[in-house]
Amino acid sequence: MKHPWYYRCGQVAALALADRIGRRPVTCIAQDTDRYGRRIAVCEQGDVDLNAWMVAGGHALAYRRYSRDYVGEEAAARDAGRGLWQGRFVAPWDWRRGAR
Repeated sequence: MKHPWYYRCGQVAALALADRIGRRPVTCIAQDTDRYGRRIAVCEQGDVDLNAWMVAGGHALAYRRYSRDYVGEEAAARDAGRGLWQGRFVAPWDWRRGAR
């Protein structure tokens, strides 16, 4: 799936999460609401924080605007070159502002 100019990060992340959770139940607890009315939540499967798992795998970034909870997992993923950290990318919040 990796191409020098193109990495389907959303698809890779979705498949990784689907493989991780399988058909087992997931519980999400809203923590906040962003300025667009979207809920910011922590999702767990049993005792596993799926948000942390995604960030640690390089499939998501710590969203420091709302929390610093996953900064350590992001640093570990970056240092190990996992997921997005295999190459260059534009953070989602920068991409939405037009930095493409």
